[in-house]
Amino acid sequence: MPTYSDAVIEHYADRFIALRLARYGVSLAQYLADPKRYEERALEPEPPLPQQRAVALRLWWAWDTGLAPRGDGSESTPLPENFQDWRELLAQWRAEAEQAERPLAHLPQRNGVIVEPLHHHRFERRHNADFTKRGA
Repeated sequence: MPTYSDAVIEHYADRFIALRLARYGVSLAQYLADPKRYEERALEPEPPLPQQRAVALRLWWAWDTGLAPRGDGSESTPLPENFQDWRELLAQWRAEAEQAERPLAHLPQRNGVIVEPLHHHRFERRHNADFTKRGA
């Protein structure tokens, strides 16, 4: 491990704090090992805070899909006209799937797959087969 003078540590520690590199998961020891690499990383946008990420995901979810969680009515933003709760959609899809499967429910199934029992064989069975013959 390299040894640094106090002046060098103070200089780079001040830069470390000013660049807010701790937000990127970088420690001071990592920064001191390769300052140029991490100073370039400081130019990238900071990752959002958990609260910011939750809000961004909620907004994206509502804008992209038209599906947003229904609140208790205390929200200041009005819901769009095409708003539909995802729980209602799931219930609707399940009902449609059950309705489509109802005519097929009486058919025999094996592991959930509809099977049709075969009532024929490819070759008739020979009851008097003699396997001792040549070429048999």
